[in-house]
Amino acid sequence: MKKISVLALILALSISLTGCVGGELKLYNAFNKMQDVTSIESEMEMGFTFETEGFSEEDQIMLEQVSAMVNNSKITMNQKAQYNKGQTVGQAQVDMNMNFGGMVMPMNVWVDMDMSTDELKMKEIIKMPQMLMNSMVPNDPEKQYLVLDMGQMMKEESKELNFNELMKFSKEFQPKLAEFMKEIQKDFKPDIKMVEEKGSKVVNKEVLNIYELTLNDATLKELVKYAVNYSLDKKEVVEFIKEYMNAVMKVVTIPEAEKKAAEAEIKQGLEDLEKQLPEFKVKFNEFMDKYEDVKILGDKGIVIEFGINKDGYIVHEVGNIDLRIDLGQIAEVVGEKAPEMKGIIKLGINYTSKSYNINSKDVKVEMPKVDENNSIDYMKMMEMQMKQIEQLQQAPAK
Repeated sequence: MKKISVLALILALSISLTGCVGGELKLYNAFNKMQDVTSIESEMEMGFTFETEGFSEEDQIMLEQVSAMVNNSKITMNQKAQYNKGQTVGQAQVDMNMNFGGMVMPMNVWVDMDMSTDELKMKEIIKMPQMLMNSMVPNDPEKQYLVLDMGQMMKEESKELNFNELMKFSKEFQPKLAEFMKEIQKDFKPDIKMVEEKGSKVVNKEVLNIYELTLNDATLKELVKYAVNYSLDKKEVVEFIKEYMNAVMKVVTIPEAEKKAAEAEIKQGLEDLEKQLPEFKVKFNEFMDKYEDVKILGDKGIVIEFGINKDGYIVHEVGNIDLRIDLGQIAEVVGEKAPEMKGIIKLGINYTSKSYNINSKDVKVEMPKVDENNSIDYMKMMEMQMKQIEQLQQAPAK
């Protein structure tokens, strides 16, 4: 479980695949460095804003109720994680508080992972709000934890999956993906300035180098259009997809009698996909041109401030994301004349995040002690619920 970041998708698109000059390069290097930490603690707080306009009076009444809940909502997360150097063994913990319109719901998640051997060991323990737990496991108030034993689940699915190949895939493909990203970023150079160096300032009593990532509606669309066209034209991308599909095929257990036919089908499918790429590219660009004037982001766009410490790690983030959905504008583009298709929804997401104790031996994750009395296995819970549904269906109607 890596450090949770709202910016995972944005970084993947706008940092790791940029032409990497100036601020982009320094932020890209810091983002890569964060993937190699062996221990970390972080705190994040996220809030929301919700506004609407132009809806019918009936719809507006309902949306005002949604607005009252969303505008008073807040999510806080404290996370800590520790791994070995190869990141094949580790534990992580997330303590979360979700406040929706005054209704507070605490939640805790622990993960214990060991991928250092041929036998996967991964257990996830979840402590949900007691109200939700009581609804899932009625008549047993002692149950506090839900346990997902992924290693055991994989063993039970061994007929469909080649476990050894799955472990090999898990260990080997992540480095390949990282190397692939490094390779293609060399000539991925959209003519968009997204990151600006803002000098240094003191944050949490530490001098940090500050970088600001900014995307407005036009530059976001330009980036997406460039990224997709680049991927469709780049032979290495297609080859990487082929390698990925072949690796997935090895994970799935196929009867020997059907294996050749399945491999031939996958091969033919990939060949067909490659042939259809030019047509897909034309359709994609037509779609992007069609929606050029349909706003996705509001006037504030996406603005994220990153702080990098003297060791090159991202330890500070402040982000604001301004989303805007104009239903009438969308209806006009798709040719929908229905009068009910109108109104504008504005959703704002703001968050702050700080990380500390990076690569510190002081970070310790203590897994909770679970037993048959205070926990229930996820698969057993699902079996119980299925039996209850079957009993209700078989019960005679009154």
